[in-house]
Amino acid sequence: MGLMTVTGYEKGIAGHEVVAIFDNIKVLKPTGNAQYQGFQILMSGKGCRNYENFLQLNEETWFDFLNRVCQYHVNFPRIDLAIDDRKPYLSIPDLIIRTKEGLLSSKLREIDFHDSGELKEEVFQSKGGSLYLGSSASNLRLVFYEKGYEQNKKYGTELDENWNRYELRFRQEMAVSVVQELLKYRDVAGLAMEVLNSKIRFLEKPTDSTTTRKRLYPTYQAWAELMKDIGKVKLTMQPQKKSLQKVWEWLEKYVAPSLKLFAEVGKIEKRDYIGNLVKNGEMNITQKQLYDDYIKARKLDERG
Repeated sequence: MGLMTVTGYEKGIAGHEVVAIFDNIKVLKPTGNAQYQGFQILMSGKGCRNYENFLQLNEETWFDFLNRVCQYHVNFPRIDLAIDDRKPYLSIPDLIIRTKEGLLSSKLREIDFHDSGELKEEVFQSKGGSLYLGSSASNLRLVFYEKGYEQNKKYGTELDENWNRYELRFRQEMAVSVVQELLKYRDVAGLAMEVLNSKIRFLEKPTDSTTTRKRLYPTYQAWAELMKDIGKVKLTMQPQKKSLQKVWEWLEKYVAPSLKLFAEVGKIEKRDYIGNLVKNGEMNITQKQLYDDYIKARKLDERG
């Protein structure tokens, strides 16, 4: 907790307020009608990547972390497992089409999808499709989406057209069961395959037109290949690259050319445009947080 801080601008979640924060990891306490004894720790995907720096420093895995916290009286309201498919085995637009055509056998009744793109020579070209199986309030929701397009739209990163992500979002009792299974078998890929196989199956149209029962439809070949190879998908730790490094990469790519321009103009006019920018500039809240996190990380390194 010594490395965590609280400032007045972090947002909590409904019925909770933030009492401590480090990068994308938040500690919240209940307020109002959500009163209960204890605290809630909220780790987003980036928060997990941040925490992996600590795990690696201690030569631990997520299994070690889960085993340690389960020594206490804890509850897991939600836990997500993500499969990054960079082959990719599946085409998200194709899954959406198959779903619309009824070529999906699913125990998750609520289905939603989103497909954005553009027309090229009168042909629709997908640029960021998503398929949702199960409601947002259910104990299990499966989400298939084009992660490369999402990252490109959200952060302006270089487009990776071959990056899909398949998320298994567990809530309440199912989240607790998932943690128990992970600690018992320590097999993330096996658990993911078991859940996917038990809940959904994408289908091919049968060659025999008299076949009407979906359970007799052949499995979509791409889906079968993913299920066969899912054991190759390992739970690897990928600590979040330092946020300062991302800022630096952005500066190099988008700002450096303009700085170079004014540096050259400054030589002619004998004015220090760049120096004046730095002297008169003020960090915003996010940048101050980046600086504080950098100082904390240095202190952590020094302790190690």
